[in-house]
Order: sequence, then C-alpha cells, then structure tokens
Amino acid sequence: MEKNNIEGRHFSITDQNGVNTVIYQVNKTAKEYLKDSPKYTVERLNYTEELVGENKRKTFFVDDVSSENNQLVILSFGKDKVVVNMGILEEDRVRISKKPMPMKFKELYSEEAMEYRDFPYTPNLKRPISIIDPTTAEEIKPTLYYDEESNQVKGKCKLKPYKSYFAFEVRDSKEE
Repeated sequence: MEKNNIEGRHFSITDQNGVNTVIYQVNKTAKEYLKDSPKYTVERLNYTEELVGENKRKTFFVDDVSSENNQLVILSFGKDKVVVNMGILEEDRVRISKKPMPMKFKELYSEEAMEYRDFPYTPNLKRPISIIDPTTAEEIKPTLYYDEESNQVKGKCKLKPYKSYFAFEVRDSKEE
C-alpha cells in the first residue's frame, strides 16, 4: 500500500478480465445519532482505473482515516456471482480475509418496474443499505425525499423489470 502525504490513504488491486471490484468503507454511527439511525453505514470508495494488459488496476482512496483500523467490504462482481470479502485498512497496508466470508444478502428481482423505498439516511446522508447493478457494479442512486410522517430524509430507487440487483447492509450478528 502507498501512503498519500497530503491526507488520507490509497491502495491498489488488480481485477482480472471479467471481474469488477468495488470497495465500501464501513462507518460506525456516532452515539448522538444512534437513536434514530442505523448502527453502521457504508460509503463507496472512489477509485481510478488503468489497463494493465487484459487486467484493470484500480487505486482506491480513503479520505476519512480513523485512528482505529478502517473496516472494508470488498465486492467482486463476476459473470454470474458476487464474491464478498472483508478487509481492514491498517497504517501501512490492507489486510484482506483469506476466504470470502459467508454473508446473508438479498437479490432483488421483479418482472415489473418498481421502486424500492424506505432507505433512511443518517444526518450526513450516508445510507445503511446499498443496491448495486451486478452487470456494471454501479450503485443505483436513489432520489431523496422528506418523509413528514417519520420526520426523516429517505430515498427511493427505481429498479428495472427482469433484472437482478445485489443489495447489502452491514449489521452486528445479534441485530438480525
């Protein structure tokens, strides 16, 4: 891993042909917001990409480096599957789990156009759940709205018919 002298850190991975990896940082919600917010939110890391032969080298950037180790969720999208790994950003390196962790996840699919609603946002507008198009590995961006009944900012995502989506959120195992 390389250090950035300005602020934050960055590290690189190489995707084989046909694989598209995205990485999310897991953020713990501040105690003062826990009453009305999820315990964890996820934030997708920005990256740059360059071709190296038939492979893609991606350099990911972590702006908010905590004094503790930053937890990462690493999603590698292949043709018909998603491999989920966990990682930790330490001072001078990224440690990735040797075996993908078993995770519960939902695959969203409908034969009709639909909106997937009720994504509450924390005060800093980070989402507790992410919906990803597995073909492109792009996140489905929600439209924000204010829900007067719950007095919260929420989002809704438009999902296309006859298409699968990958959705995930981070929870403690005892929260199920």
